Amino acid sequence: MFKKNEHDVILNEEYSELREWLRQFGLRVAIGTRAADEGADLVVRVSRVSGAARTYAVLVKRAVPAELATALHPHASLPTLVVARSITEQAADLLRARGIDYVDEAGNAHIEWDDVLIDVRGRRKASARTGGSSPPGSKAFGRTGLKVGFVLLSWPWMAGKPLRELARAGGVSLGTAQAVVDDLARAGYLYEVAGRRRLARAGELLNRWSEAYSTRLSPTLALGDFEASDLSWWRDSEEELTRADVQVGGEAGASVLDPHLIPATLTLYAAEPPRPLIGRHRLVRAEQGGNVHVRQRFWTVDRHSWIVPSTLIYADLLASGDSRQREHADRMRSSDDRLASLDRL
Repeated sequence: MFKKNEHDVILNEEYSELREWLRQFGLRVAIGTRAADEGADLVVRVSRVSGAARTYAVLVKRAVPAELATALHPHASLPTLVVARSITEQAADLLRARGIDYVDEAGNAHIEWDDVLIDVRGRRKASARTGGSSPPGSKAFGRTGLKVGFVLLSWPWMAGKPLRELARAGGVSLGTAQAVVDDLARAGYLYEVAGRRRLARAGELLNRWSEAYSTRLSPTLALGDFEASDLSWWRDSEEELTRADVQVGGEAGASVLDPHLIPATLTLYAAEPPRPLIGRHRLVRAEQGGNVHVRQRFWTVDRHSWIVPSTLIYADLLASGDSRQREHADRMRSSDDRLASLDRL
């Protein structure tokens, strides 16, 4: 498949498979006159015998599940073409809805411009029909696998630790940790140097992890929703929260990192509902909604801080469904040192 050098640019001679995949639709592919720039793996010119042509910014992925499809961004100045070994049907639907063209090895494709329309769906590779191995990411982006991903993204140095330590940090079994590490390695997010694992393409992994977290892990963490008449008490309660083994996340946690943000909700992470806190601050259980959300903490690393890692705050903001919180998540991506460092890995 398409191999990348250390600068993440596809070498010109290694796009022959793309040419072959599009040839079945009567399309020709040539390296574009523009060099591949930031945000694209390759720039190509796709044309028909009639002369109709379009220049694409190409994004090359091993596999595209729905979580990745929502995280892929169209190129700033060129139409975008996603090329992958496999693209799930749900991912294909999302790409079409976002105006992103695609093609995969099985022959599924959506390519549209002017009078050109190619729309092929439902094809499967022979290996999939005969019970081949799971696609990359199927373990890592499942409910328990996401816990391991959280540890790796929040503390990248944990990638080099023994599997047993990684499993303990994420609150998962040793078998789960092994399966996730293998899965991430196959997908290109982990590699080894001198026998030690290291994290790679961490910014892309954060995109996929955050999207999967919002639909698969986040809904399972609720311990209770409450209503507080006064939401300001927590700001001066760092010592009290630390004694209660409770950490602050969501937009309240984000407001600690950026004092200009005024939170409308409070998200608390704990091993179990913190009843003394609930009683002392007169939190009333809410059947629906509420402005205080108590959630299950699943990790065991760095529990002395009263604020959860910014990776989880970022994911909480994206999962909220609130446009204001999502906008702040976008700002955090570049202003927070931990998140910015992931984009550089």
